[in-house]
Formats: sequence, C-alpha cells, structure tokens
Amino acid sequence: MIRSSLRNAIGLALLSAAALVFEITLTRLFAIQQFHHFAFVVVSLAVLGFAASGMLLSLRSRPPGLSWLAGEFAVSVILAYAIINYLPFDSYSIAWDPKQLWILALYFAAAGLPFLFAGWTIGAALNEAGEDAYQPYAANLIGSAIGCPLALGSIAMLGGERTVLLSSILGLLAGILFAYNRRSARILTPLMFFLSFGFFWMPASLQLNLSPYKPLSIAQLAPDAKHNLTRWSASSRLDVIETETTHVLPGLSMNASILPPRQHAFYIDGDGPIPVTELSPNDSLAKQLSDSMPTGIAYYLRPQAKALILQPGGGLEAIIALASSADEVTLTLDEPLILEALNNEYENFSKKLLKDSRLHILDRTARGALEASRLNFNVITFALSDGFRPVTSGAFSLTENYLLTVESLSLAYNHLEADGLLVITRWLGTPPSESARAWATLLSALRSCGVEEPSSRLVAFRGMRTATMIAAKQPFSSTDLQIVREFLQQNAFDPIFLPDLDPAELNRYNQIPQDVYHELYQDLLEDFDNTLSTYVFDISPPTDDHPFFFHFFRWRQTPEILSTLGLIWQPFGGSGYFVLMALLALILLLALPVATAPLLFLRHRKSTPKIGRRFPLYFACLGAGYLFVEIALIQKLTLLLDRPSISLAAVLFSLLLASGLGSIFSKRISLRITLLGLVGTLLLLNLCMPFVISIALPWHEWMRFLLVVLLLGPAGFLMGIPFVTGLRILERRSQGLIPWAWSVNGAVSGIAGVLATIVGLEWGLKTTLALGTAAYLCAMLAAPSEERSD
Repeated sequence: MIRSSLRNAIGLALLSAAALVFEITLTRLFAIQQFHHFAFVVVSLAVLGFAASGMLLSLRSRPPGLSWLAGEFAVSVILAYAIINYLPFDSYSIAWDPKQLWILALYFAAAGLPFLFAGWTIGAALNEAGEDAYQPYAANLIGSAIGCPLALGSIAMLGGERTVLLSSILGLLAGILFAYNRRSARILTPLMFFLSFGFFWMPASLQLNLSPYKPLSIAQLAPDAKHNLTRWSASSRLDVIETETTHVLPGLSMNASILPPRQHAFYIDGDGPIPVTELSPNDSLAKQLSDSMPTGIAYYLRPQAKALILQPGGGLEAIIALASSADEVTLTLDEPLILEALNNEYENFSKKLLKDSRLHILDRTARGALEASRLNFNVITFALSDGFRPVTSGAFSLTENYLLTVESLSLAYNHLEADGLLVITRWLGTPPSESARAWATLLSALRSCGVEEPSSRLVAFRGMRTATMIAAKQPFSSTDLQIVREFLQQNAFDPIFLPDLDPAELNRYNQIPQDVYHELYQDLLEDFDNTLSTYVFDISPPTDDHPFFFHFFRWRQTPEILSTLGLIWQPFGGSGYFVLMALLALILLLALPVATAPLLFLRHRKSTPKIGRRFPLYFACLGAGYLFVEIALIQKLTLLLDRPSISLAAVLFSLLLASGLGSIFSKRISLRITLLGLVGTLLLLNLCMPFVISIALPWHEWMRFLLVVLLLGPAGFLMGIPFVTGLRILERRSQGLIPWAWSVNGAVSGIAGVLATIVGLEWGLKTTLALGTAAYLCAMLAAPSEERSD
C-alpha cells in the first residue's frame, strides 16, 4: 500500500511536471508563431482545463484509471500541437477577417485539451484522497514547480518542438507508474519508446509553422532566400535568412548616394529583420553611411564621444558610432543568440565587429545596464532595432516593454555627462503614434529629472519613415543648433521641433498636406495633459507599472472600429484589442457550464448537497485571487528577469513550490490566520516590489531568479493552504463535492487570467495585484468555519 501510494505520488508529480513543461512551451511557440506569447491565455486554459475535469469527474461515479488518463494526456499533447501547427489561425489578420474568431476558439480549445486530461487525473486522485487531499495536491504542485526549470532547460537544448515531445513522454511515464504491471503499461511503454525517436529525428512536417504575416515568413518568400541558421535558447529563437534583397537602414537619408552594404537578416522569435552588416567601421563607406543616418547627428554634435547603445541588434548603430570616431562604444547584451552568432558563424561576415578594441559589451540587457552602470556617457542611443509595423496587431499591443518607460528614460538621462545627448529614433505613423508616445515619454522623463522647461534641451526631426528625438543634458547652444540645421539640410530631414524653430523651416523636404508631427509635439510641450486626454489615440507615457508602449487603443474608438470591422485593417490595437474581449467571452462560455454542471449532476445522483452560501464564494475568490496575483507578478517581474518566458517560469516555480509546501502544513495552521497573513503579505509585496526590483536589477541572472523564489515564497506558502483546507471542510460536511469545488475554483481562475490582463492594460499592474489581494480578503470573509455549519 505504501509502495502504491509512493508510486502514485511520483506519477502525479511527473504528470504535473509534464503539464507545466507543455504550458511554458506553448508560450514560446505562440511567441514565435503569432505576435505575442499569450502567457495569460495559456495560464487561463491550464486552470480551465483542470476545472473541466471536475465536471467530468461528476459524470461518472468511477472515473477511468489514472494510467489511462495519463496516456490520454500524452496523446492529447501531440494532437494539440498538430492542431495549433496546422490550423490557419492568425492573430494579425483577425482585424479584417471575422472567421478568425471561430478559428481562435478552436485554436485555444485544442491548446487546452492536455490540461483537461491532466486535471482529470489529478482531480480523480484528489477525490479519492478525500480529507487527505493535501497529499496529491502537494505532489501536483511540487511536480508542477519542477516542470518550470525543466521546460526552460529542454527548450534551450532540444528546441520547442522536441520539448513538446518531452511533455508527452513524461505523461506516458506517469501512466506507466500508475499502471505498474497492468495491461495499460504494456500499451504505454512501446508508445513512449516510439516517441523518443523524435529526439533524434524530427520530420519537417512537425516543424513549427509561422503566421504568414510574421516577418520571417515574408522574408522566406524571396526567390534567393536561404534559411541558414536556427538556434534556440530558453527565452528566444534565432533564425538567419541570407538574401540579396535585405536592405535595412532605418531612417537613411533620401540624399544618400551610396551603394547599400550587403546585409543578412536575423530574426528573433520570427520578428525582425535585425540587420547584420558586412561593413567595417574603418571603411570609407561606413563614414558615408553614418553621415546619412539620423543617429549620426549625435557624433556631429559630440565628436570623440563615449557612447552607450541600448538594444544594439545586429550592430548597425555600433558601426555608425565607430565610423564617426567615437572613442569608446558600449553595447548591452539584449539577445545572447545574436552575440553568439556574431562571434561564430557570422564573425567574418560582420568584419569581426565585436573584436574592435573600442567596443565593450555589458553582460546585461539594456534596462539592467542602466540600473547597474556607474558610468556616464556623452551619447546614449535607444537603437531602433525592432521592425516597422504599419498595423500594430492587438496581440503585439499586449507586449511589455520596460526600456521605453518614463523610469527607463530618466535613468538614461541621469547617466549623461554634462554635455551628454539622449537619442531616440522611432517609426513614423499617420496619425502619429509611436513617435508621439516616445516624445511624450521623453518629456515626462525630463520633468521627473527636474527639468521644468525642457524645450531648450530638445530637438526632433523626421525623414521619410522615422522620427529622431534628442534630449540634451544642458540647453543647446547656438553652435549646436547651427550644426543640427546643417545636418538636416545635408540629409533633407525636416525639423519637427527646435528651440528656435522658424515656421518657414517646416515641411520642406518630406512634404505632407499638414505637418501634424510639429503640431502634436508643440501641443504636448505647451498643454501636456489636455493633449493626451483629447488625442485620438492613447499616447500617454508608459511607466514600469504600465509598460505597454505599443498599446494605443482608446475605448472611444469602439464605434468607428465596429463600423469598419472586416472592411479595413485596424491600426493601433484597433479591433485587435477586442481579441481580449473575444477570449473573455470564450472563457466565460466555457467556464459557466464547467462551474455549474458538476453540482447539477450531483443533485441528480443523490440528495441535495449541502454547500451553503459561503463555499461557492470562497472557492471562487480563491481562484480569482490566485490568478490575479500570478498574472500581475509574471508581468511585473519581466522587468527583473528580462524575458517573459523566464518570468513565467520563475513565478510559477516559486508559487507552485511554496504552495505545495503550504498544502502539506495546511492541517497545522488556522485558515483565517492564513488568509489574514496572506492579505498582509500581498499588500507588503505590492508596496515594496518596485524598490526591490530597482535594487536587484544590477545583480547576476541566477541571483535575480533566486531573489524571486525568496520574495514570492511566503506568499506562495500561504496561497497553498486555503484551497486544501476548504476541500477538507467541504468533504466533512458534504461528501462527494470535491469535483464541484475543483471546477468552481478553476473556472473562476480561467476567467480571472484574461480579466487580469485587461486590468493591467487599463489601470496598471499594481491595480491587478491589489485586486488579487482584495479577492483573498473576500475569501477570508467568506471562509467556512470548522466549528459550525453554513
């Protein structure tokens, strides 16, 4: 009996690890295949799949054997991957193709199928355990925690597709442990060995298919395109396309009379192109190129500069700086896969750029470098390393960007020498969006640094496709402004803002019917708050609490969007933002029967279960609280851990491991004291986390990961107690209701995952975490007492 219990516990842990491996891998596959990692959707699908298992448990008095359920999980993982890979869902075209909404439902239903079988298995084990549910619950949570680092390691070593296989194989291994020597083991074992061959040979038909609108997919359409390299890390995938048609020189002057240098296109998660240029900084062509690029103006103004380039991409900005006789150029390490390729396969092609003695590489991402560095610079450039997007899909608008926030720009400004320049280049749009938000953010950053009248320290100009903004540490001198005018005239760039701008200088070269850029920039300088509130799009400055630089949607756009839905592309989040609403509606449609059906079946089977009024509210509040807290932490800690996938794994690992330990000790701690302590812990976490992140950002990666584990450990420990304690009280009062409680908790959690994302977009991450805390406070008020009936 003891051996059987131990075997089942190990099997549950393995199955839970398999489910988490699949969950984290899904976010990586979505990030590459679509335009966002959809972590909040994957988390919602996972808990909703687990909740649906409660409904299935209530349908049968005797559920299928654990071994068969684990085997069905393994098969469903492969099936889900196949459907996701071949179903023509595209989050980019959803703005003009209404049928994508139906495909969306099938797409995410397939993704949730494995979690249904995983939850069914674990729910059956919980139901069988009764008052001792904490034992399988602990095995589930601890196994899930182990799955988090396992997922990251296997993605880096095996790639995303083979990690899907690993998840399936772990499920089969769990089934074999459950079966021991029964017939199901003799079926599952050969299947496990068969799938293992996929580690050594992966058919081309099983390679991940990307959206046809992803830049990597478009690049491969070139007749001479050669896909020469694919490499995975835990947080990204690098692809290299070699073609003679790659010419990426953002903002290049129309007056430039140079033959563009040869380039190869690098793509991270299918996005790009990030150009790697076959050009030495010492070549005369490099100097001509620098003189014709908008960021080259910084080195006209500050010769022999000490420069810092943030998000340097494939090194184009480094070439510009070195060719302009910068004394020293420092780069941040934002994508290790690019650095690895430039030091190996593409070292000769890039003319050994990274070996230049004037070049230094910080072992940190851009934001971490700003926090960690004690150095000051003459020029700090926010490189334009992301591709032009004429239509910002709703999915992409959900992306967190902690480099283009008020806090980040303030840090950069404070790292300038007395004569320093801060340079930002963004893509132009009509009406202005990216460039306008960058300008608004720059204004806010300067004011937060104590610059009350920033106009004397600002310059902005535009070319055909980009706008460049420069903020100086000191007011621009008349000599500086003369140099700026000469540079603009030489390159046919139009001024948007100069401290002494003459209206006759506007709109001379790249002519447009009305110079909306100058008007908007001037309005933001003169009447900042009113301009933000009345502008057609949301261009308010992003902050670390609201880091969504590409989210321009306003609710007042809704009538116009709905009237043109399916007729035109919808820019700036447009109807794409309503993907969230569609997902919320889909989750609600699934969650309602999941939460209510088990109780209906149980009513039909026997006498009316006695659940009282407290239990439904209690389990619902626990589900909402857990997901609101989890989603807020995943998004917030992306700043500390640099990558969404790393943040997802770290938060899940920390909360699940600590919750598993908490469930083990659940019999020893009072429920109300637990919930009171949890509310206090979450309030303290919400208050202190910005300061802790700021202090820890300079630390090494493994130290930051460890900090997250320690930081979230107390909250996670307390979060693991209320659910199993509630199950124990419920089982004592009304036997057989555990499937219903499992369903209610999971159904509300599924809804909360999407709601938490919407709240974060609209009101910020602190509000999301505060609502999670409020949900636990409601759970404390609704908590059932062990001394009396409800």
